[in-house]
Amino acid sequence: MESLYEKIEFVFYGALIFQMSFMFILYLQNRKPYYIIYTLYVLGVFVVMEPKIIGVIHAYIFLLEWSTVLAYFLFLESFLEISKQSERFKRFIYYLKPTVVVLLCIQLALTLLKENFSPMDNIDWLVHRIDEYFFYATFIAGAFTLYETYQLKNVLSRYILIGTGILLVSLILNRVFYDFFNVLPIIFGTFLELLLFVAAIGYKTNLLEIEKRKAQEQLMRTTLMALKDQMSPHFIANCLNSIKLLIQQKKEKEAIDYLTEFSKLHRLVVEHFQDVKVSLQKELDICKLYLEMERFRFKQSFNYTFDIQVDDNLLTFIEIPLLLFQPIIENALWHGLMKKEGAKELLVQLRNKGEYLECIIEDNGVGRPSAQKALQSEGGTKNRKSTGIANTQEKISVYNELFHNRLNMELIDKVDREGKPQGLKVVFTIFYD
Repeated sequence: MESLYEKIEFVFYGALIFQMSFMFILYLQNRKPYYIIYTLYVLGVFVVMEPKIIGVIHAYIFLLEWSTVLAYFLFLESFLEISKQSERFKRFIYYLKPTVVVLLCIQLALTLLKENFSPMDNIDWLVHRIDEYFFYATFIAGAFTLYETYQLKNVLSRYILIGTGILLVSLILNRVFYDFFNVLPIIFGTFLELLLFVAAIGYKTNLLEIEKRKAQEQLMRTTLMALKDQMSPHFIANCLNSIKLLIQQKKEKEAIDYLTEFSKLHRLVVEHFQDVKVSLQKELDICKLYLEMERFRFKQSFNYTFDIQVDDNLLTFIEIPLLLFQPIIENALWHGLMKKEGAKELLVQLRNKGEYLECIIEDNGVGRPSAQKALQSEGGTKNRKSTGIANTQEKISVYNELFHNRLNMELIDKVDREGKPQGLKVVFTIFYD
């Protein structure tokens, strides 16, 4: 019997070590809090079962047991996010952490007095009573957690319910039949509970992957919408008409140059339209080619400046959604500058602010209010500029969710001292590690 018990212990501890290692690797890969909390919980179970590994004597075993209980409840909260649906559980978790810490400190102080000074019956009695009350309080808290978990009524909660129920039963059996079975009920109960928890984590990981794929598909749809705006039949037709006109005017060299630029732009966009993100340098190249073609087509009626004060390696390293800047530049050109009399200027400015890059796309056009009025007077019912901005905002939102990045866009309507529109400034903030 003793040999069988040792084999069971050996398999159990091996499984715990494997789970700890595996969950810690998953945490390093995904940075999900519940992975590291679960790792700490399994570690707590391991050292509680074998406290001699870290040299903890029996009198201080409560330090490991109570900390493991706390990690258990914190894992359930982090994994199931019960507080988002239950205000009661939110308050429970809020008070649980300081309560356990305070009780640990009190119990530690009393235990130190009992172990290091002459025996005191009152202190010894109080230490045992606190430990016993904490044990029963754990059952009450566990039952409450089971009830709140049941209220979630989803697949993940079922895994947790069954696992927690098995653990509670094993604790009762261990308490009642310890003389007959030693800690075998806890070993089997804990093993089954951890097995179900791992299954729940695997199920949630699969759900997150499905959500990630959906978010990626949504980002791709948004990107393709922007691509459609960029390489629309109208744009292509205008480019081809310009080339045709140059050929008719026997300006073969200019026609070849223009066709070359058009080919570069088309190839650059098409090469990356399947990519969810591209380097910042690629996006700037697309913008430069687009502006050069439009400037040629409009007979140099506007000027543009790229003021880039960022290291080339950083431009290659940092990635952003494809066609993030181009729709904003196109809006500035068509709805801001082309409707303006006099000098037309467009500025693309990029600065390194330490923890983030700041990209400013600024024009001195008529401004959004005037552009909107012009479209309405022309009988337009749909503002192309607002559509481009809306597409870009949606793209940023999905991109941040998909890659857990921080990419922001701010619109600033420029006005003079009298409050008259002076163009539009769009500020992109690109955070990077």
